[in-house]
Amino acid sequence: MKFKNYILYFFFLLIFYSCEQRILINETKDIIVCSSPNFVVSENDNIVIPDATTPVLWKGNYTNNSVQIGFTLGLGVDNETETFNFIFDKVDDCLKINRGYEYYYGSFVGVSALTEVDILELQVNEWIVDKKLTGNIVYRDHHDKKVYNRNFWVEFTEEDYKTETTDFNFFPECFSSKLPIFIDIDKDGITDYKIIAEQQTNSGNKPSFTAYTIKLIAVDETINQILSPTGIKPPFPVIFEPPFTSNNTRKYDANRFNSVDVKNALDVFYEFEAPYENYNFFLNNNLTYKKQFLNNIDDYYLIRLIRNDNYFYGWIKIDFNALNCNLDIVDTFLNTNANQHVKVD
Repeated sequence: MKFKNYILYFFFLLIFYSCEQRILINETKDIIVCSSPNFVVSENDNIVIPDATTPVLWKGNYTNNSVQIGFTLGLGVDNETETFNFIFDKVDDCLKINRGYEYYYGSFVGVSALTEVDILELQVNEWIVDKKLTGNIVYRDHHDKKVYNRNFWVEFTEEDYKTETTDFNFFPECFSSKLPIFIDIDKDGITDYKIIAEQQTNSGNKPSFTAYTIKLIAVDETINQILSPTGIKPPFPVIFEPPFTSNNTRKYDANRFNSVDVKNALDVFYEFEAPYENYNFFLNNNLTYKKQFLNNIDDYYLIRLIRNDNYFYGWIKIDFNALNCNLDIVDTFLNTNANQHVKVD
């Protein structure tokens, strides 16, 4: 019986602690802080992590309405970085914490991530408008779950002034008028293939985001197939460049959104909820077809139609540049001779 009571006590203690943390976070966001020099912060607190050659430093910028401070950590051999940012709203001659977040930049790997951090405590030692901000901040890193207590010292110059951004990239503005593209490869008045944008919203992440994936799908995969080369390890590509032939190819399940066996995406666009729209970005083919789309060689899909138990091979030639919001079907071809392969030199 005592053991049960201990369990209940521990359970309620956890609830109390969790609620206390949430209340503290909310209270921190609601507090307007001005200069309060009742603790010591020195110029050395501009250094987050000491190093003889490349110390990590606090840096900052400001707009007419806000102040941002943060620091950037190097993470790997491929120039991946993680930047912690803390945003304050200007309230007369004081500041009010708006939010904190960390931005992982994937560099050559191409996958970046944005995650809010919990600000548990904030003290401002000195705030000289657009000149200097010093103090102490306590926050929880969502990646390693640790709580960090850091002093900060940031001095601003006129070069640190930034105009507030209002020109953001949005996927619907880029491709909504161009997708879907309907392709009738055998000219019988029935759509055989479509180039579409699949939309998947991640509400579990803070901030939430929507991923738009551009890819070719078959309307009926039992009779309209998309081919990939054989003799290679997955993920299998579906974009071909001359010279190529439909010999030694295989079909794959083109309509699967999260296929691990094939590179079925032309590109992926990440669109974040407000106020993180400035982080909206195309993957720019870093995980798909970077080499193909950045060169000057033509790009093709190889396709195979099944009609009356016969195979009919063909191709779809595309012109694609995500950053320029460009996607066009340049040409299509279908060999009307049954079971006869096609090639492009």
